[in-house]
Amino acid sequence: MSRTAFVADSTLGLSPQEALQRGIHLVPQQVIIEGRSYRDYVEISPEEVIQAQLAGQKVSTSQIAAPDLEALYQSLLEKFDRIVSVHVSSKLSGTYATACKVAEQFGQRVKVLDSLSLNGGLSFVLEEARRKLAAGVAWEKLEEAVAPLIGQMRGFVLPATLDYLHRGGRIGGLQHFIGSLLKLLPVLEVREGVVRPLERARGWHKGLQLLALAFHRAYPSGARVVLAHAYNPQGLEALREQVCQEGVVVEDVRACGPAVAAHTGPGTVALFAAPGP
Repeated sequence: MSRTAFVADSTLGLSPQEALQRGIHLVPQQVIIEGRSYRDYVEISPEEVIQAQLAGQKVSTSQIAAPDLEALYQSLLEKFDRIVSVHVSSKLSGTYATACKVAEQFGQRVKVLDSLSLNGGLSFVLEEARRKLAAGVAWEKLEEAVAPLIGQMRGFVLPATLDYLHRGGRIGGLQHFIGSLLKLLPVLEVREGVVRPLERARGWHKGLQLLALAFHRAYPSGARVVLAHAYNPQGLEALREQVCQEGVVVEDVRACGPAVAAHTGPGTVALFAAPGP
């Protein structure tokens, strides 16, 4: 097998050092705080993003900068024969389109894959691409080879409050008022590249139960799981207790990262799942 480098954007939820330990080279997303842009993990930490939100500052995200990705590809292709570059869902971000445009400069040496997910979903796609290439799948058939896994992946997200969905314009003032009054929280599903409301729960603990139930319905025979949280380790442990049944393999625990936390806020917990290999 030719020497292959693996690239992801920072919606992966790992620091550059953590990612490199897994053989993944990270390119930063842009985190925007009060109109000023920072490169994720390079110029700002996840903790600083959370603290900005807790302080009431406006936080959003933007796609990768093309020059950052171009420089990374050029550097890697001096050492590797080819690159697999996996990115956040094209239905949630312009990152995939930017990566495709940059990759054109390098011909067939760079293959860009749309994870149709984020965070742990990127990990599953990266691992599947690595396995398929090691098993001898042809380079030009790689997208086709990983597509079945992508189609079976799911994410489940539970925010701790409606405040940040309201601030980001994802729910209206009346929804926010009534939801807060009734202590309603949405269980969100990441499926086929988009985020949809799945359930509404009366309170945090009921939300965890509904999230776990949705997960077990989607994967009755068990699954591989990555858990993530935004400044809520206790909530993450409660989620782990809800989902860890026979057949469930928790492969990793990580930060949600700004890609999730900027929109759903501190306290969010999330689960990303894929069928076992």
